[in-house]
Amino acid sequence: MNIRAIAIQVRRFLTVGLAALVLGSSLLFSFGAPAMALGNEAGDKVQARAEQALDQVAGAGTANQIKGRAQEDIGRLQRSASQAEGIGNQVQGRAQRDLGRTQGAVEDAADAAQDSAEGLVDNVKSFFGQ
Repeated sequence: MNIRAIAIQVRRFLTVGLAALVLGSSLLFSFGAPAMALGNEAGDKVQARAEQALDQVAGAGTANQIKGRAQEDIGRLQRSASQAEGIGNQVQGRAQRDLGRTQGAVEDAADAAQDSAEGLVDNVKSFFGQ
């Protein structure tokens, strides 16, 4: 491999990396402009140039493929988060239900113990003739 071929590969790598960074940042930060400090119009221009450069270097449609993949991944993460939240709610609900059952069992046991104690007192009183 000669120096020119290496330079082309490095340029391609850097262009793809920069474009992926710009596209990724626009997807991660509210799907807005990647250069928030520059304003929406400037950010849109930067993103459009990055997409064009990426498509030129890596092939037509690559920018859209990267955007699509990133949106799919974000969707998977959101779905996983909502599933985890649902599982957490289920676990919390089961724990609360079990707590209620335990409280009911303790109350029943206390009532049974009180009834038994009252019965014992009544038996002792009747034994001594009171």
